[in-house]
Amino acid sequence: MTQATPPSDLDWTTLRLSIASLFVAIVSFVASLVSAAIANWSRKDAKRIADRAHDEWAQQKWFDLYFLTNSAYDAMEKLQADCNIQDSRLLSIRGGGNYSDRANVVICLFREIQAMAMVFPQCATIDLLCAATSGFSDDPFDPRGLRSKERLKTLMDAMNDMREKALVDSSVLKRVIK
Repeated sequence: MTQATPPSDLDWTTLRLSIASLFVAIVSFVASLVSAAIANWSRKDAKRIADRAHDEWAQQKWFDLYFLTNSAYDAMEKLQADCNIQDSRLLSIRGGGNYSDRANVVICLFREIQAMAMVFPQCATIDLLCAATSGFSDDPFDPRGLRSKERLKTLMDAMNDMREKALVDSSVLKRVIK
């Protein structure tokens, strides 16, 4: 029969160091899991913030196009209201000036609208806007020109479509009203 020999101090020290190493490894593993969870949460939060910033930027672009189109609509409507035309002759323009100068202001606004609209994705709203702001002739009495009520209505329809895309999200209002 062999008799068990008591463990030496070196064996107890090795056992204690092994247990301490295991404990450190477990704590390190738990800390790494917590770090990974925090990193994942931070990544999701950053993505949410970036998505919201992008959405607000895109909405601002629709705002910009809407307000520019509104200015052009107002200028075109004013030109139509100010022109006194009878028997296909321009009799007078209320507020002074001549037709070509006043029409040129509207056409310049339309060109600015088209320049801005060309960088938007192709969609029905942009197509409608382009239809309303292009295809003019130099003849001020051309029924498809700046005096066209149908063109003015098409421009208003495009503005209404843009307004829908530019509507302020209620979450933005909640943040501002607090």
